[in-house]
Amino acid sequence: MNPIRSVEVPETVVDITMRLNRPAVLGSESPCFCATSLEQVESAWRLVYERYSQMGLIDENPFGMHAVPSAVGKHTCVIWGAEGQEVGYTMTLFRDNPMGLALDSVYGGPLDELRRKGRRLLEVGMLADRRRGASRGVGVLFGMMRWAIHHALHAGLTDIVIGVHPRHVQFYVRCYGFEQFAAPTSYPMVRNNPVVPLRLRLLEGLAKDKLPRGLADAHDNPLSASKFSHRFGFEPEQLRGSLIAGFLKASYGVDPCRMAGSGLAWSA
Repeated sequence: MNPIRSVEVPETVVDITMRLNRPAVLGSESPCFCATSLEQVESAWRLVYERYSQMGLIDENPFGMHAVPSAVGKHTCVIWGAEGQEVGYTMTLFRDNPMGLALDSVYGGPLDELRRKGRRLLEVGMLADRRRGASRGVGVLFGMMRWAIHHALHAGLTDIVIGVHPRHVQFYVRCYGFEQFAAPTSYPMVRNNPVVPLRLRLLEGLAKDKLPRGLADAHDNPLSASKFSHRFGFEPEQLRGSLIAGFLKASYGVDPCRMAGSGLAWSA
């Protein structure tokens, strides 16, 4: 893999962050939920497939779904919001676990260094939004990141990590206080598109006197632990015969039913 030596952030991203002055983009106004059923999870991951394939990030598959093996387990929480009768936007949160994180495939060394320092990690991934309006997308992202932040806090985690395209870096830095923790590279999971690894030191970030707009929105709109208590559990009996199971077997040679029942699907 050839590292990308420089990262340029297009001016359009700055324009999007400037929209944060509009009250309508507040995350607390974008209703989100924690997926509690197989149907909700599969619908969310079908939306990810739809958007990623449209953007040319993944190959088409007969299941019409996109997921990674490390996203299947009790350590996972799928966040979603409705658009009419459909899942309109989604994000998947997965805590560090014996299978590792998706970003370990390209950033295993830097992530292991964080682990050695006692940092407890939550990866945010598989983001998708059915609508493409920039200002609406910022509001939706605020809403979902609010859930990610409070899920991490309730689970006793210290850091949120995410891999983003270079053009999205400035949004996460300006709106949440993320920091780059390793060099950019290419990411085979999305057809070798460039990826920049970002890290939010959660407790340190929330302790600052002046919070970035997105972090302030999460701070001012807390979520109780009960919001996450009934999330879909990815139990073997729930996955057996599911679209998720078929996709993972065909795409990765992984049996999620056996994996879920083996103790690999760790839950903290």
